[in-house]
Amino acid sequence: MEFIYVLVSDGCEWEDMIVFLSEENAIKMSIKYPSCRVEIFSKKDIESGYTSTYNYYQNGKYFQSS
Repeated sequence: MEFIYVLVSDGCEWEDMIVFLSEENAIKMSIKYPSCRVEIFSKKDIESGYTSTYNYYQNGKYFQSS
């Protein structure tokens, strides 16, 4: 799995976060919950796990950090 997607909202607790393994499902959930964002994490290597790309989906739109 190259990417994972995490649904978060400002001020949310750990138990409120939802992890998606599919980009399609992540985009659908960002539309369903437009005030939340879906953060994108990429695979670094086997030992270090996933790190933030600082890019996200919100209300179905892709936002890329500069």
